[in-house]
Formats: sequence, C-alpha cells, structure tokens
Amino acid sequence: MENAAASVMTKARLSSVLAGLVVLATLVALGLVLWLQFARGEPPCSLCVYQRLADLAVLIIVLMGFFWTGGTRRGLWLLAALYALAGAGLAGWQWHLTTVSVMQTESCAAVQIFTPDRALGNFGKDFASTLSGSGSCALAGAHTLAGWPITHWSVAFFSGCAILLIIAQKMLAPRKS
Repeated sequence: MENAAASVMTKARLSSVLAGLVVLATLVALGLVLWLQFARGEPPCSLCVYQRLADLAVLIIVLMGFFWTGGTRRGLWLLAALYALAGAGLAGWQWHLTTVSVMQTESCAAVQIFTPDRALGNFGKDFASTLSGSGSCALAGAHTLAGWPITHWSVAFFSGCAILLIIAQKMLAPRKS
C-alpha cells in the first residue's frame, strides 16, 4: 500500500502541487488587494503597486513553468522565487516606513503604469487605477486586515511563496549518483 502511494505522489508531482499552491495564493492575494481597493476604498501607494507587479510576475513565471520540464522549469520557478523575495523586500520596506513614521506622513512618489483608455470606459479607468498609486506608503501599509497590518500579510505571503518555490524547484533537481 505504501508503494502505491509513493508511486502516485512522485517528487515531480509534489513539486507541481507546491507551485500550484503558489498560483492559488497569488490569485487570492491579487483578489484581496483589489477588494481592498475597490470595495473598502483603500487606494494603493506606489510600493503597493510594485508589490502587485511582483505578484503578477510570480504568477506568470510559475504558470510558464508548467509548460516546460527539467532545468527550464527549475529555472523559471527559481526566478519566480526571486521575484517573491523582491516583493517581500518591498513589503518589508513599507513595514519599515509604517513603523518609523508613526506621527508623520511619509509620501512616496506617485506611480502610474497604465493610463486610462477612454475607449474602454470605466473598465479602462479601473484597470489603470489597479496599477496606479500615490500618497503615503506608511499610511497604506498601516491598514489592517483581520487585525494584522497589510505589510505583515504581504511579507508573510511573499516569503511563503518564495519558500514553496525554492522547495518545488529543489525537488526537480536531478539525482546525484
């Protein structure tokens, strides 16, 4: 019975499951930040936008990895782990800004990745606003979700994704003889 279970869950399959969990986590994270922005009315700052871009990069690169095998998949998932670590670094910097500016508002530079397209109407405006940020990174990071500051959630999310992807790509490493 044990051999049957072992043959069903190979290292390659377990690696894919871990990468699949990262895909699911990135989709949930993106959905959550869009909900915070549009349903709760919490506009993103520039660091928030860069974290969204890191999240999108992780999502796209991991998905690309599912179309290759071997060293290419390992390389893509390692690259996605590096983007996740960059996202954790950005979230950590925002956490720092939130901590040091308890009594003052530190403003970050405004960023707008896309300009609203009039031909797309409200959808174009909403799409452009998802990748546009301005205002205080410290204040944006201080917003809470389930009693925990968003920056803390973001550091934990990106770190968790990086760890899962590093484990996933290590499982795909060829055996040394």
